[in-house]
Amino acid sequence: MEKYEKLQKEIKFIINKLGLSITEVATRVYYERFEDDDPDEERKFIETFRKNLNRKTKPELLASYLANIAQFREYKNSDLAISNALNLGYIPTDIQRGLQSLSEKLLFEERLRKNSIE
Repeated sequence: MEKYEKLQKEIKFIINKLGLSITEVATRVYYERFEDDDPDEERKFIETFRKNLNRKTKPELLASYLANIAQFREYKNSDLAISNALNLGYIPTDIQRGLQSLSEKLLFEERLRKNSIE
């Protein structure tokens, strides 16, 4: 599975888990990113957002969507939110990065597993 496909699946899983629609999430991401209230631009963004969840898309763009979604109150109050570890200076940086990467992979795989069961 390509990286963009994993990100798309994770975004869809999170949207579903939060009980939100893709349109609602896209609208909120639009207002996080842009200051204007142009209905045409909003509509275009929503359609692009929807398409980006179903076609080959740059992983960086999808990751930026995830970053916006992570700022939602619903996300922060859910069991999906992961608190950041504090750096107390006891563990070397390279080991911390390795542990963080492993944790992210395990959490992502757990979400995928739960998603396939439900």
